[in-house]
Amino acid sequence: MLDLKLSEYEINRIYNELNMLFDIDVSNFAFSFKMRKVNLLMHAENIFTVEDFLYRIRHSENVKSEFIKSLFVPQSELFRDAELWNFLYKKRLLKILEKKEVKIHIPYCINGEELYTLMFFLGLFQSSHVSILVSHPFPENKNIISNRIFTLNDLKACQKNIEILNFAANTEDVFIGHSNQFKINHFYGGNILFEHITIENQQHISEFDIVVYRNRLIYYNKELQETVLRNLSASLKKGGLLIIGEKETLGQVSGKFKKLISNLSLYKKKIF
Repeated sequence: MLDLKLSEYEINRIYNELNMLFDIDVSNFAFSFKMRKVNLLMHAENIFTVEDFLYRIRHSENVKSEFIKSLFVPQSELFRDAELWNFLYKKRLLKILEKKEVKIHIPYCINGEELYTLMFFLGLFQSSHVSILVSHPFPENKNIISNRIFTLNDLKACQKNIEILNFAANTEDVFIGHSNQFKINHFYGGNILFEHITIENQQHISEFDIVVYRNRLIYYNKELQETVLRNLSASLKKGGLLIIGEKETLGQVSGKFKKLISNLSLYKKKIF
């Protein structure tokens, strides 16, 4: 792919325009991430100058939509890090479900992969006293998530993950449907709540038993990473579980957590 070698000034100019036009502030995202997203879209749309790029995001709904969508990365497939879900299934979830009320939070949900993974997983235990709070950055995400239809490509993307699971043998155990329209075959009977809010503005305190925030932190700069991690830590009850991406770390809040197993990004908030 052609490297357009844009300057820091040019990259910042693009994102300042995005913020001014559409009130989307990504100033705390890592610069390398922002530069890569601009380069990818310019290459895909045959855009060769910053002026042309700015014109296109102002006047082309398709270019604007694709650019904004690319900045808010969805989880790529269901049951990612399958061994983590196996560990929860064998070692942790039953103990958590012994509580009278269980609250789970997905602080940043775009298309619903995290939610539907949890719904299938929790449905195996048929526990109706579980509540999942889904936070989403854009109003339209709620409709996308609530009415999510999975395609054959989605099934292929998670097929290897499902083959590793101890509680499902193949995609036919997980999905129902035909042609290119599938839904999750789940038995989840708990509550699902939605809130439109960004992670840095969330103020939940000692509320959740499990928080799932995977593969987001790597796209943020250090300042935003620290803000998000403080909020995630504060939102968990003592003894609660935090799930992050396999390449992510807890930074300054690591002293408040214990890693449950060395090769998995699963952490338990310390009781003292």
